[in-house]
Amino acid sequence: MARPKKVAVPDALAVMDFGGLSTRVFYFGSYKSQTSSFIMESQVGPVSRDTANAYTLPNLTSTSPENIAWVAINNDCRAVGYLAASQFNAHIGLNGLKYSNALYKALAALWVISQKLDLGHHFSIAIAVFLPPGEFNDSKQFFELLSRAAASFETPTGRFSVKLDKTQALQEGGGISIVHNSKLGAAFKTRVTAFAMVGFRNASLVVAARGAVGKGKTSDLGMVRMVELVQERTSNYDMARLAEAIAISGDRYNRPYFYRIARNRDEAAREREVDELIAAVKQSRSDYARMLTNWLDEVLPPDTDEIVFCGGTAEYLKSELRSHYSRYAQSWHAGITVPPELDPNGLGHRLADAYGLFIYFKSQFEGLRPKSNQATEVESTEEITESSDKLTDATAELVAELSTKTTDIETPPVAVVSAKDTGELDAVSLLSGPYRGGGKKKENSESCLNGKINHE
Repeated sequence: MARPKKVAVPDALAVMDFGGLSTRVFYFGSYKSQTSSFIMESQVGPVSRDTANAYTLPNLTSTSPENIAWVAINNDCRAVGYLAASQFNAHIGLNGLKYSNALYKALAALWVISQKLDLGHHFSIAIAVFLPPGEFNDSKQFFELLSRAAASFETPTGRFSVKLDKTQALQEGGGISIVHNSKLGAAFKTRVTAFAMVGFRNASLVVAARGAVGKGKTSDLGMVRMVELVQERTSNYDMARLAEAIAISGDRYNRPYFYRIARNRDEAAREREVDELIAAVKQSRSDYARMLTNWLDEVLPPDTDEIVFCGGTAEYLKSELRSHYSRYAQSWHAGITVPPELDPNGLGHRLADAYGLFIYFKSQFEGLRPKSNQATEVESTEEITESSDKLTDATAELVAELSTKTTDIETPPVAVVSAKDTGELDAVSLLSGPYRGGGKKKENSESCLNGKINHE
């Protein structure tokens, strides 16, 4: 057996999900042993540093940092989240690559985490993120850009220098698949499972065929397509506000949520406007569900045993998807329920993917605690299967918690089987991006979702 090596424990770790409408972040502080979360609006917009400071400096102690975030790389200053949306008229960036705007969102999240955990201006952090399957090959470039930018960037509280420790990129739906496949145990290698992730911007499908997880497929058939259909049939309402009204109103099309975005002030005219808006939403929902299921029908393997649906849009279209794919065994969000204290905004299933990944990512640091405020080193073996054991332990705990709750899992119950029992339930094979951590290790030749494990 190889001699154990010393690896540094980062000051914090975070999982970031750059959604079309919001950035969702789960984070953990090593010194405080504290797990928390926050949400930021997805808007990013250019602004001068002086103008940004004029809005943020008077409010540093009166509001949460996620509401006044801006970052500057050299002379490139961007407002991020609520500040960008409310003060600088920034729009949701749905064109171009997701990771381009994700750079500024990630830097802003690092600043927010530093403020919430009292980390100061210099700290280390381990980060895991999601990217659409179509952008997976950009994950290495994304982390290289982020690593360089994080080494020196400006914020409302001054210049920061953050060292990226371990980094991990997964295809969207990866957090769901880690939990679901761990719950399947040995059965994971006997089934063909399709993970259908439907969010605001994209719809993706990743297939685990008897233990072999391949490159996913991505389309632009996220919830944005339905919102665009409604806009075409109505008065071109603001996309973000319209999407929120549609999602919250659900399949009952509750009128109060549409009154909030109605433009007429005359009561009778306002009633007619809401009637027309609801009619447009109903028609658009039907058209969108047809477009989405047609695409899924094309990319689903003919030997699929079960479909795991995940994402807020999948939940919104639950009745249509459940009916259309009734011939398959179905699971919804792998039965994951986010604790209420980690979901203060009530996003529910829209957080399940990120929370599933957070459970796994945090498990890699279980039992490792820094001493005081000094950088601490811990022993780590060379064996790649160490990650598998930690994954199994962490997800077994989550599965035990979920088994006591009512969920929408419609597949027969299966036992959680440990890595030792199955012989090789390898967590590494569930991952989809370059994993970079402290200490060099031999490259593992086993395939991942779409890449390989790298240790630097």
